[in-house]
Amino acid sequence: MKTFLSIILLALSFTSSSQWITKNIDNGFDDPYHIAYTSDSQDSYLKLENVNGKISFYIGGGYTCSDELTVDISFIVSEAHKKYTFNAFVSEDRKNVFFVDDLLNESCLADFKACSSLKIRINDSLCETEIYTFNMSGSSAALKYIINQ
Repeated sequence: MKTFLSIILLALSFTSSSQWITKNIDNGFDDPYHIAYTSDSQDSYLKLENVNGKISFYIGGGYTCSDELTVDISFIVSEAHKKYTFNAFVSEDRKNVFFVDDLLNESCLADFKACSSLKIRINDSLCETEIYTFNMSGSSAALKYIINQ
């Protein structure tokens, strides 16, 4: 019985954390395109998109006040924190923060592919600083899916 309960708890822990989801989007106007995203427990998401061969990497679902801000990223790779800081810009509706214009050309690409978890801190001088945590299971497969668009 104890083993059965352990298996159930372990299964629940895997299902409670989101992993990367890939989709083909057809909005009826433009050519269909691929997206990949993962979400956290706060209804925020990380998203990858292939825009003219460049892989955009950004966070959405929150709200920011500043037009320009910095984003601190900590990839957890083999229990070590690999830290990066990016200058970011915000969408007009202030719900998306773009911090990597082309992930394929960034020095953090290897850490993106290898990390198990990711923490993002959005440093907004006008609003409260927010920290988000994402499960990165399947991030390499999601990136491959987006690249092969």
